[in-house]
Amino acid sequence: MQAKEITRRYIVFFTALTIGACGVTLVTRSHLGVNSVACLSYVSSVYLPVTMGTVVILFNLSMLISQFFLYKKIELKFHLVNLLLQIPVFFFFGILVDVFMFLTKNFNPDRYLIEFATLIVGSLLIALSIALQATANVTMLSCDAFVKVLAEKINKKLGPVKIIYDIILVASAACIALIFSHGTEIKGIREGTVIGAIIIGPLVQMMFPYCAIIKKWILKTA
Repeated sequence: MQAKEITRRYIVFFTALTIGACGVTLVTRSHLGVNSVACLSYVSSVYLPVTMGTVVILFNLSMLISQFFLYKKIELKFHLVNLLLQIPVFFFFGILVDVFMFLTKNFNPDRYLIEFATLIVGSLLIALSIALQATANVTMLSCDAFVKVLAEKINKKLGPVKIIYDIILVASAACIALIFSHGTEIKGIREGTVIGAIIIGPLVQMMFPYCAIIKKWILKTA
């Protein structure tokens, strides 16, 4: 790839991460339940003296380290650059989550209709982010990359592996909430968590054709 093409790919990719961080924040602010990947970070930030973005960074760091154990030693030299590129990516994303959470700290919808609208807008932004990241095709957040590598290593389709992965994350978040609340509440997991799991995938597929113009811009030779 030419330098200009690589630059355009990373412009699209980091734009996608910004959109995704905004989407995650809106879904969180809807109070209807966060999406599966973010629920562990949100619940941890509720009960522990850490920000949501900090937990996002630490969680992705753990997923990055996990990838090193999935690859054989001989494979690592071929994937090392991609693995190292994930580090600035999840730091950037985690910081953005904290920035957007700070900017929206006074946004507190008090009617279900507004909460639901906020959830849908946030889900649309998350779907757009995923479609743009796939269009850029440079690297991934470590949590997503881990699922992709795991599916390849166990020779299973990505979809079912992702579903099991998401279920484990939601269950872990629920356990943390129950432990810290002494069994009285489960923060961050509501109907919005289920809605997001159902609609984001199809929304991504719907958005792919509209990303064609972005792909043309990435691949232009001028």
